[in-house]
Amino acid sequence: MKTLLQLFSGLTFWLALLGVCFISVPAPKFILAKEGQALTKKWKKISLSKMNLRVIDGDTFDADLDRNGLFSNPEERIRLLYVDTPELSKSHKGKDPKYGLPAKAFLKSALSKGKAVLWVDPENRRGDFGRLLGVLQVRGYNVNLALIKRGHSYFDTRYSWTEGYKTYAMAEASAFEKHLGIWSNRKSRKRYLLRLRKEGKTVYSTRNPYFVVQIHKAEVIDLLEYEGRFVRLRGKVKKIQKLGNGVKLFLMQHQQQPQGLPVISFEKQRQWQGLDKIRKGDLLQIEGFVTLKKQPQGEIKLHRAVMLD
Repeated sequence: MKTLLQLFSGLTFWLALLGVCFISVPAPKFILAKEGQALTKKWKKISLSKMNLRVIDGDTFDADLDRNGLFSNPEERIRLLYVDTPELSKSHKGKDPKYGLPAKAFLKSALSKGKAVLWVDPENRRGDFGRLLGVLQVRGYNVNLALIKRGHSYFDTRYSWTEGYKTYAMAEASAFEKHLGIWSNRKSRKRYLLRLRKEGKTVYSTRNPYFVVQIHKAEVIDLLEYEGRFVRLRGKVKKIQKLGNGVKLFLMQHQQQPQGLPVISFEKQRQWQGLDKIRKGDLLQIEGFVTLKKQPQGEIKLHRAVMLD
C-alpha cells in the first residue's frame, strides 16, 4: 500500500507541473502508449495498410507510397515527428546502438501490428532532407508518443510544435523518472539532458538538475540565481521589441528592471505557438533557459509561452 501511495503522489506531482488537472493510469493492454493520443485530426491521413515498409532506425522508415515495389529516397522516406531516437550510424550526434537498436525494434514491432496510419501536417509536410514528416498511428495508438514513453527517445520540438505538448512532456517525464531507455543510467541521462539544453528545452522532472520546480513571479525573480537552468515564470508583458531577422523581445514587468525582464523569441517559434497575438499587458507563463550572455541581468531564451487570460 505504501508503494502505491508513493507512486500516485509522484505522478500527481509532475502532472501538476504541467497544469494537468486529472490523472489516469490505465493498466497496459498493448505494446504501445495508452493515454490521450495527442493526434491532430486536421492533418492529412495516409493509410499504410498492406504497404511494403522498411524500417531504417527508431524514428525513420520507408513506405512504398506509390505501390510500385520500390522505395524512392527521400520521397518515400518517413521521419517521425517529436522524436529523435539514438543513431545507428556515424553522425554529428554520435553513434549509440545500445539504445538505438531497441528503438528500431520497437518501431518494427509496431508496424508489424497492421492498420498503420500516418498523419501529415499539410503546412509542414517535409523536413530539410525532403523526408515526409508525420505521426504514426497503429491500431489507434500513437507510436511517436509510445517511443517517448518507453524511453526510446526524448521529446523533440525543433521541427514542429504540437497541440498535445502536455501529453508528450508527461510521457518524457515518466520515462525519465522510471529510468527507461536513454534515461536508464547516469551517463546517458547527462548526455541527453545536455543535448536538450542545447536545443532549448528540458525534462519536466524534480530529478532533473536543470529544471527549476517553482513557478516564479516575473516581477520579482532574480535571473542571476538561475543561470543555465530552465525556469517558469508568470507575469505581464510590459513591452514588445523587434530586433530584426524575426527576433522579438517580450519585456516582462519587473520591479528592479525599468526596461522589463527580457525574453527572447524567434519567428518560427512564435508562428507554431501562435505567439504573434501577444500584446502589451497580456498575462503569460514563460518557460525557457536563463542565459547571461547578452544581458547583464540575464534573459530567458524562450521555449514555450502560454496565455493565462
